[in-house]
Amino acid sequence: MSSFSSSPGLAVLCALFVVSPAMARSDSPATAGGPTGASVDSVVSDVDSPSRGLTPDQVYAVLAGEFAGRRGDMATAFVHYYQAAQLTRSPRMAELAVRAAISADDEQAAGKGIALWLELAPDAVAANQVAAFLRIKAKDREGALIHLSRLVALNKDPSASPFSLAAAIVSRVPDPGERVGLMRALVERFPESADAQQALAMVAASASHFEAADKASRRAMALRPEWDVPRLFLVRMKLSQGQRDEARSLLEDFVAQRPDDQALRKLYGQFLVEDQEFARARDVFERLLSDRPNEPDALFAAGVLSLQLDDLDGARTYFTRLRETGERQDEAAFYLGQTEERADDPQAALGWYAKVSGANASDAKVRMALLLAKDGDVVKARELLQRLRDRSPEDAVSLYMVEAEILDEVGQRDEAMSVYTSAIESRSDDHTLRYARALYAVKLGRLALAERDLRRIIAEDPEHADALNALGYTLADRTDRYREALGFIERAYALKPDEPAILDSMGWVNFRLGNYEVARDFLRRALDKMDDGEIAAHLGETLWALGRRSDAWAVWDAAAKEHPDHQYLREVIGRHRVSRTDVEPPAANTKP
Repeated sequence: MSSFSSSPGLAVLCALFVVSPAMARSDSPATAGGPTGASVDSVVSDVDSPSRGLTPDQVYAVLAGEFAGRRGDMATAFVHYYQAAQLTRSPRMAELAVRAAISADDEQAAGKGIALWLELAPDAVAANQVAAFLRIKAKDREGALIHLSRLVALNKDPSASPFSLAAAIVSRVPDPGERVGLMRALVERFPESADAQQALAMVAASASHFEAADKASRRAMALRPEWDVPRLFLVRMKLSQGQRDEARSLLEDFVAQRPDDQALRKLYGQFLVEDQEFARARDVFERLLSDRPNEPDALFAAGVLSLQLDDLDGARTYFTRLRETGERQDEAAFYLGQTEERADDPQAALGWYAKVSGANASDAKVRMALLLAKDGDVVKARELLQRLRDRSPEDAVSLYMVEAEILDEVGQRDEAMSVYTSAIESRSDDHTLRYARALYAVKLGRLALAERDLRRIIAEDPEHADALNALGYTLADRTDRYREALGFIERAYALKPDEPAILDSMGWVNFRLGNYEVARDFLRRALDKMDDGEIAAHLGETLWALGRRSDAWAVWDAAAKEHPDHQYLREVIGRHRVSRTDVEPPAANTKP
């Protein structure tokens, strides 16, 4: 016997009738009807009486229970269903009696009903589940263990651990320590079972008892060395604790021990992708393909990684093989289109994009429109986007913006602005469109239009941080209205104090105001949060103004390596290159 400081109420037991496999069978009485879930006819006809037909007393007990349940009088329903179960010796009637007792929140009646149900059907999974809960609630650990052990024996699901039902019940014990203690007591009854140890590991991890979970999972590995589930579990548990380096080291050890384990290698490949080690990741997936040449997920991963590595021949090979498997065909076609687009073969890319349907269809059509526009067929490109808007009106706003971006990319800037304007005329309250037009107006030097759009957004939504920041930055960068700009940016900063773009604006407006020390601090924070060429350019300008020219060049040089094609950064560096030799020694122990 063991005490439990708290335990699940009868309301929790009701869930058993939903999740129990036994209750999900087609012959269950849980069909549509009264409060018990069964119609009157089905309750009577489903009674499994050992005698031929039903006696008047049996029929009366069944119907009285059903009608009481329909009235919501579950206490009376229990009395009659319990009597019906005694008279008919039907496990189903006992089950309905337990249902009624649980609905009435009557623990004593539920216990009485369970005893009868188990007497009539000792192998009923649902009966043992409810019985285990009732014993837990009664602080009777030994009684609970009897039924939990019985559930282990009754679980014949080949796709799940035999301990899964028992572990699901134990996981509902509110107190984490008691939860782990009960599961450990159950597992001690199966000392040589790897499944038992792994179930204990999962329950312990859910209770944040990570040392116990680690120990149990390693015991499961020792009992069944070929099983990869404990290894995968240990790695993922480390990840859940935020211990990514430890998780990776552990996974690498496991892969070294079991180099042919597909699941471990796949997880390792995912690790490498997340750590941006793309070449090594592709090697892992290629190793998987050497054992399973037609594994769709591995082919897809190898193809995407080849694109990332600019290996267009490899990408073409892997995505073609993926299509030949008959799996993930739309994704393969879409990425073959991406591959041919990168290979400067627009006709081949258009051919592949035309084959795409499903989730990537809209993206494929957008890429087709861009390719058509670049090839000079702007009319056909716009017609394609219009058909997309007609077919998917919920995406109309984003498609208008795409059309404008495509027109801008092919140099038709007046047409791009016309797209924004006509879209806004029919959607004047759409802030997304108006904000996009404002940014485009800034790009075209139409500052009055940009200011009108941004001020309207702010008037309608005073907490639109992006509009506040955009207006403030534009005024600071393109005009001499610095104090006015500062007011807008400070409002944006109050709403989003950790947003890199707003930190950059705070830095730049302070630079324009001559507050160089303040500007440097904001810009350093912005660059620490986001590696961006424009932020680096601003920070370098500020350091230069502070006389820290060697620090400025350190920032610019580092940014130029990361963003070699950033036009604004290159312009800033070009303006200062003539003074490259006129630098002072960096201040000791001073961060730029």
